[in-house]
Amino acid sequence: MKHTRYLLLTCLLFTACGKSFLDISPEQFQKEGNYFKTADQFVQALNGAYAPLQGLYTGSHWVMAEMRSDNTSYQKNTGDASGFAREELDEFREQDDNSFVYAYFNYSYNGIARCNTVLDHLSGANIDATIKTQITGQASFLRAFYYFNLVRAFGDIPLVTHEVTSTNDAFSVAERKPAADIYTQIIADAQTAIANLPDAWTNAKDKGRAVKASAQTLLAEVYLTQKQYNNAVPLLRAVMQSPNGYTLLPDYASLYTLANKNSVESIFEIQYMEGSSNEFSDFMYQFAPYNAGSSITGFGLYTGSGSGWNIPTQDMLDAYEAGDKRKDASISLSFTDPNTSKIVPYVIKYKTPHAIRYQTASNFPVYRFADVLLMLAECLNEAGFAANGEAYTLLNQVRQRAGLLPKTSGNANPVLNVSTQEAFRQAVWQERRVELAFEDHRWFDLLRTGQGTAVMQAHAAREKSLKAYLVPAAYTSIKLIYQYPRREVQLMD
Repeated sequence: MKHTRYLLLTCLLFTACGKSFLDISPEQFQKEGNYFKTADQFVQALNGAYAPLQGLYTGSHWVMAEMRSDNTSYQKNTGDASGFAREELDEFREQDDNSFVYAYFNYSYNGIARCNTVLDHLSGANIDATIKTQITGQASFLRAFYYFNLVRAFGDIPLVTHEVTSTNDAFSVAERKPAADIYTQIIADAQTAIANLPDAWTNAKDKGRAVKASAQTLLAEVYLTQKQYNNAVPLLRAVMQSPNGYTLLPDYASLYTLANKNSVESIFEIQYMEGSSNEFSDFMYQFAPYNAGSSITGFGLYTGSGSGWNIPTQDMLDAYEAGDKRKDASISLSFTDPNTSKIVPYVIKYKTPHAIRYQTASNFPVYRFADVLLMLAECLNEAGFAANGEAYTLLNQVRQRAGLLPKTSGNANPVLNVSTQEAFRQAVWQERRVELAFEDHRWFDLLRTGQGTAVMQAHAAREKSLKAYLVPAAYTSIKLIYQYPRREVQLMD
């Protein structure tokens, strides 16, 4: 239990409800006695539950869910070695005090604490029933989403489902629970979200909030992760039949333009905006080569180790078929490192016009319609292989937009011939890799499909053959879950 003391005390401090240690005067200050009275106050608190997503995705999520995989690595910075914590995560040699692992843990549990506070106070609130239902759905979705990220990253974790209002409360819920228990809670929360979320939001200011299809897609991915394919299928079909009319945008590259934020292909994405509100993103700066100057972003990069990350690997470059439009829409090969005279590829999905240095409005996609098509194709194949059946149609919809020929059973072209269940399984996994590249799916896909160790061992061998500067400890142990942050363990004492 000791390892969660800091975590749960953080939750306690957030809720600020323990009367024995907090007594604010005068009464106009917002505290337990005079807050959670109106619908607007609940909406404000709910917005606070969304807020940790921004820091999670700009900070550590791409490090732990994308750069950890064979998709991306980093550009070796010869002038500044202070980015070692990210390098360690890429090479499976991180320690239990890694700052990015801790941030991932902390952002997620902060979000959960805020969801718990909203849900606990909402149960007895005297507010409009429709608003109450919508808030219930959103807070339940967010809690399920935070827990899903955590359980996949860490395995057994504490399960906290109510507001922590005292140190006694904190210790009573501190024990780590089996991953199976966490999944039970995730499924329950996702089902609650589905029952309470609207199909769409009518007010433009609510765009970007979770909707019913967001929760259906989340729950389908949970079932896919648990290999409960028959449970996932009706959820994915429901998304396809949603009154929102989800569909693929005609042009893959246009998905990431500012004009297409929250587009008809978007099911859920992390919201950012440029400006002084501190809600901006900076992906293009972090993913640019560190010595690119102003040539990529239009503004000079900060000196130090803030750039040169999430660099596409040679494995990733080789994963694209000839003629795949997604490669040029996702990766640029235009920069040559002046120190090595070698091309440094970099991710351009999040390269968008902006007026303020390091402040962009690029959103981060979490779920989009192409993902739904590929998940359904995978589930149908796992439930029962049917040569040239519906699963092929779904897979080829995604390929067609990319400018690629369809894969079929009995095709005379061996590259396009997919004639067995195993061959289709590999084909859809490959399609997910290139379609969803740099969107933080690859590492968790490797885990759920049982490929993590074998794929990363092969990737390690290739990286070692290409990078003479790797330290001997790099990739010596392919760990499939992350260590608990040391700070949590130390606070046990």
